[in-house]
Amino acid sequence: MLALIAIAPLPFGSNRPWAWSILSLWVGILVLLDAVAAFADPVRGESRFMKRIAIPAVLFIPVVIWIVIQATPDVLPAAAHPMWGEAAAQLGRDMAAYVSIDPELTRDALMVLLAYAGVFWLAARHGRDRGNAAIMLKFFVIVSTVYAIYGLSVFFGGWEKILWYDKTAYRGDLTSTFINRNSYATYAAMGLIASVVMFVNVLAHDLRRGSAGRKMIRRMMDGVMKKAWLPILGGLTTGTALMLTHSRAGFASGMIGVMAVLIGLFVARMLPRKIAGWSVGGIVCLLIVGFWFSGHTLERRFERLDTDQATRLTVYERTIDGIQLSPVTGYGYGAFEPGFRQFKQQNISGLTWDLAHNSYLEFAFGAGFTTLLACLIIFVVIFAKSASGLVLRHRDQIYPIVGVASCLTVAAHSFVDFSVQMPAMGICFMFLVALGWEQSFSGENRLLS
Repeated sequence: MLALIAIAPLPFGSNRPWAWSILSLWVGILVLLDAVAAFADPVRGESRFMKRIAIPAVLFIPVVIWIVIQATPDVLPAAAHPMWGEAAAQLGRDMAAYVSIDPELTRDALMVLLAYAGVFWLAARHGRDRGNAAIMLKFFVIVSTVYAIYGLSVFFGGWEKILWYDKTAYRGDLTSTFINRNSYATYAAMGLIASVVMFVNVLAHDLRRGSAGRKMIRRMMDGVMKKAWLPILGGLTTGTALMLTHSRAGFASGMIGVMAVLIGLFVARMLPRKIAGWSVGGIVCLLIVGFWFSGHTLERRFERLDTDQATRLTVYERTIDGIQLSPVTGYGYGAFEPGFRQFKQQNISGLTWDLAHNSYLEFAFGAGFTTLLACLIIFVVIFAKSASGLVLRHRDQIYPIVGVASCLTVAAHSFVDFSVQMPAMGICFMFLVALGWEQSFSGENRLLS
């Protein structure tokens, strides 16, 4: 699983059919092997884990069933898209009828969705152990730092390439191994969140010991040199990379996540009051430095916000029109581009809109509003449990903090973009959320064997 998390961003964020197909197959094999291992050597606490995951699973299974129905011929003729009847009439022969306007796209998108669920399952199961949880968080910090260093090297080197391929878009923006700057911005934001939390956790003992300011600073500096070099490197590289993506939404959602981390650390009493001001001041300084590094590009993008927003709002309005015409059945999960064609207006008709730039609207457009509601409830349940674990637990609050902050970051960005729909970003998000959710439960978070 860790190897999957490390490699997934490498081939263009896994945003190619061959890449997300291999990723999905990889996750499927891991889930099957995990099931075989659990059957051969039952683990104590297995029933406890099943009870914990029951609510998300019960809500997710109908979502999968409905998407399967959308891509299956002649299951619900009454709910089938009228295009199939029109095509049959034009061709003068019987044709299979689907709810989805493009069942192949729906099956493909379902495959990736199941990969997301598989990563959540694996990360939650193996994240129960405190030792595993520590390794998983540290590993993600290392991986996100490596991709940030690569992105910074390419950016400052002036090489407009992704690996050995020339960039075809987002030239002048830092994208690391991702094609889209917004998707990488969200990934970098999660790396920044994990790095900040890990840094505070490494120095938590020194921070909690009450003493004179000078003595505390000396102990902290000793700790930084010996123990906290990794999260400091991770925070500096991912934070700078986030700014240099020049992504407005990625920058804003990343700051929401960082503020959530600070609030979580205060609530968990991992940052004493006298350190709080230093933390906020340090983050402000990093933002100023990062903004200076990003130059005028980000500023110019903010100035172009009105024009871009007008186009986006038109797409959102037409997407909502489509949802209102088919609120229950949808047009096929993952089939936004062919389904949206009939709703285009003249001012956006010259562009190909294969994504709605709003993951909530796109999901409702494809799978139906009811299905979207079920998925939102799943994440509300996970988020609420992580938040309660942050408040109620007396140790290991760093994991719920990472889960809560990651949820807020991705939730905010999903209103104006589609980062979570990029396979590499999506599985890393599920990896961190599952870790935070499982570590929110009290009781046996030690090795279960």
